[in-house]
Amino acid sequence: MMHEAKRVFVALRTMLRRARGASDVRRWSKPESLHASWDARTKVLASFVRPGQSVLEFGAGRRVLERHLPPGTSYTPSDLVDRGPGTIVCDLNAAQLPPFPLHDVCVFSGVLEYVNDLPRLLAHLHGVCGAIVASYAPRAETGAAQILERRRQGWVNDYTVEELVAVFAASGFRCSLSRAQGSQQLFSFVRETTRPEGPAD
Repeated sequence: MMHEAKRVFVALRTMLRRARGASDVRRWSKPESLHASWDARTKVLASFVRPGQSVLEFGAGRRVLERHLPPGTSYTPSDLVDRGPGTIVCDLNAAQLPPFPLHDVCVFSGVLEYVNDLPRLLAHLHGVCGAIVASYAPRAETGAAQILERRRQGWVNDYTVEELVAVFAASGFRCSLSRAQGSQQLFSFVRETTRPEGPAD
């Protein structure tokens, strides 16, 4: 009973944070929030990067991606909190996004679910990178029970695979690869030459 009450409390906190457009800095400041069970997913995403490319990782966490990138790759970490040398400390839910240095690829491993305004972020990144590699836990069905469970996870958006691909396409990123890994979907998106009309942040 106490466990269920805690889960409901977490879901309510997520809903409030979503309404405020805020990020869960307290959660991601704790080392125990960064689970080794996520490493396998990150390793697969690293294989989507080509040798010699420059990589900007959002949600760098324990910097597992850095250790599995192909030869000749340069790496820049970014996160809500400092993750070591070279980290760009950045809140993707902040009212204004900072300018990011140009990179070949941006990587999001277990991050997109926590972004309140994904179209705004993608529009901002259109001029920053030529490709985006990402994981996402898609919404499998409709209904209040699934939305509540997603809030219990701390997730603030609820796209299906098709909806997520459409959001990227509307921001000028074409899906070039999509494959399932358990309950997750892994993607590689390529920037189109021109971005659809609409202001970036």
